[in-house]
Order: sequence, then structure tokens, then C-alpha cells
Amino acid sequence: MEKVREVIQYKGYFEEFLLKQPKKVQDKIFKVIEIIETFERVPSTYLKALVGTK
Repeated sequence: MEKVREVIQYKGYFEEFLLKQPKKVQDKIFKVIEIIETFERVPSTYLKALVGTK
């Protein structure tokens, strides 16, 4: 699938968090990132807007 956006990490926080997770959870996280990168409209099941922010 073609990417419609790019997900980037801020500093090393994500990698630090990811490495603490079991392999099964890491796989789920990568699947959600793949969905965010490839779907034009990401279902709210995977990503919701933050309320009360600009």
C-alpha cells in the first residue's frame, strides 16, 4: 500500500516505551502505525482527535 502520511517519533520516548512491551503488543502497535500511514481516513477505532486542544 502507498503511504499517505509519515509517522515520526519524538526524541527516544516511543522507542523506549516500545522496547518495554511484549512482542505481541509491539506487533499490534506496528499494525496501528501502518494503518495510520496508509489509510486516507483513519477510523476512530485506531485514532481519535484530542478534545480541548488547538
